[in-house]
Amino acid sequence: MKTTYIYLSILAATALGLGSCEKYLDEVESKQQIQAQNVKTVQELDILMTGAYSGIAREVAFGGNALVIGETFADLVSINNAGYRNAPGRSSRVYTWTHREEDYGYQAEFLQWSTFGLNNANNVLEILRTNQVQTPAETDPRKDINLQKGRIEGDARFVRALCIFEQTRLLGYPWGHTPDNSHPGPVGNYSSISDFGDLSYPRLSVRAAYDSVLNDLRVAERLLPESYNPAQHLPDMQPRANKYAALALMARVYWQQDNVDSCLAVCNRLLGQGNQNRFPLVAGNQMLANVFQRTGIMPTTNSDNRSEVIFELVNVAGRNARTTNGAPLRTHYTLQSVYTAAQLANVNNLTSGPNLRLSQRFKNLANFDRTRDLRYRTLIDTTQATTAATAWNSPNRLWFARKWGVLGTANLGPANGVNSNIVMYRSAEFLLIRAEMNQRKGNIAQALTDLNAVRTRAGLVALATAPANFLDEIRTEFVRETFGEGTRVHSLRRIKAPINTGDRSLSPSGVDCVMSGCNEVPWNSRLLVFVVPQTMLDRNPLMVQND
Repeated sequence: MKTTYIYLSILAATALGLGSCEKYLDEVESKQQIQAQNVKTVQELDILMTGAYSGIAREVAFGGNALVIGETFADLVSINNAGYRNAPGRSSRVYTWTHREEDYGYQAEFLQWSTFGLNNANNVLEILRTNQVQTPAETDPRKDINLQKGRIEGDARFVRALCIFEQTRLLGYPWGHTPDNSHPGPVGNYSSISDFGDLSYPRLSVRAAYDSVLNDLRVAERLLPESYNPAQHLPDMQPRANKYAALALMARVYWQQDNVDSCLAVCNRLLGQGNQNRFPLVAGNQMLANVFQRTGIMPTTNSDNRSEVIFELVNVAGRNARTTNGAPLRTHYTLQSVYTAAQLANVNNLTSGPNLRLSQRFKNLANFDRTRDLRYRTLIDTTQATTAATAWNSPNRLWFARKWGVLGTANLGPANGVNSNIVMYRSAEFLLIRAEMNQRKGNIAQALTDLNAVRTRAGLVALATAPANFLDEIRTEFVRETFGEGTRVHSLRRIKAPINTGDRSLSPSGVDCVMSGCNEVPWNSRLLVFVVPQTMLDRNPLMVQND
């Protein structure tokens, strides 16, 4: 077997030639490097999987960038800090659709760490495939490879599926761009990488990528346990994925394909048949604290004692490499101090505060019942306005998402978006997905039940009958429920809807939408696809660039 270092994979960073590579290598040097051929125990396999999760949970990967990208590509946020526009970099180039001018920044950061997680997962699968780990005299079931092999394989397949799926959504043109979906997809590979000689492989097609993701998730669903059991699993497994996390990701994959029948079937396996919800919704007035301000391992983390949160990136001290302190979600969304009257006199020229605010378009699309809706009242800060009498829909009344942190600079903690868990999947999203699938199948009563579950939790009155525009109502509720969670651009591309320029046209001389001419952007536009970093093209002769 070739010599492969797999606790912290150096090549995952150096293959991309990133500016942060030097710091990254310093981090690697402080960790133990394990050669693949020397892995002999279940504990070491779990260390490798913990390393994979630590990588993908970073704020520049699934713990931040992936969520911000899904919003900045779309129309529900707008630039709040003029300095963010005037000194463009990374996410501001995504918002202005000028990201194709560079091959570093968001796409490279995300590729670095999704490749990191993917490489660790591939290494674990290769070790399991060769039956390298043998524990014939082991009496502790948690350390017996014969009892743990399936669980570890399922975990590795889940991580691989997550990385490949998100790479496909960001680097490949969307599902349906070509009739047979033969267009290039992710840049990730399905075997471990240990030296630059391993970098000669082609990009999978989008169809092949989706097929592989679904295959991994079907196996993961079968092999992963329903929850963490301390008598059967080592502690490292507690903050990681279980069977339902695999099902949630599978439902998202079918949702992205707009595969109504398969998506509905998986949502039923995830949530339970009929009117059930295996993951009960948190009370509306407790969403901020009990969904978005969770930190560390909670009583419901990977537990039979389930809550609305199906899967989250858990901030575990000493296991996760980074936190959200000063990182994308906090700096993009969290208002740290109130604005002065002088600042609010010209809200289009603010030079402090978070990079983004919720857009005028979001205000109109969401169309909140501002008296009753607890999401409007508790998950959005609307206090910053030129005068107390400023209308709710005036550009001079600023709206900030509170999901990823709330106002305040003293005693930094979860409420300020510091060291917080990042929720990846929660049941409200899948109730609304199932409602749409049932509506399109003609199962109106079931669709209405799921929609009303989300509505009433938010403090709204249940709908007695389905309105004439029922599908639109479900999709509007999806906007109200999932804003700021990275779903928006993927939702529009799924239904092949154009991306409205939103508030970009309100920027000085339309500078924020100069690439689109301030016109709507087609769902499969090249402006919504990342380029492959040139360093990857240089080092992989079979890699192809997006047009």
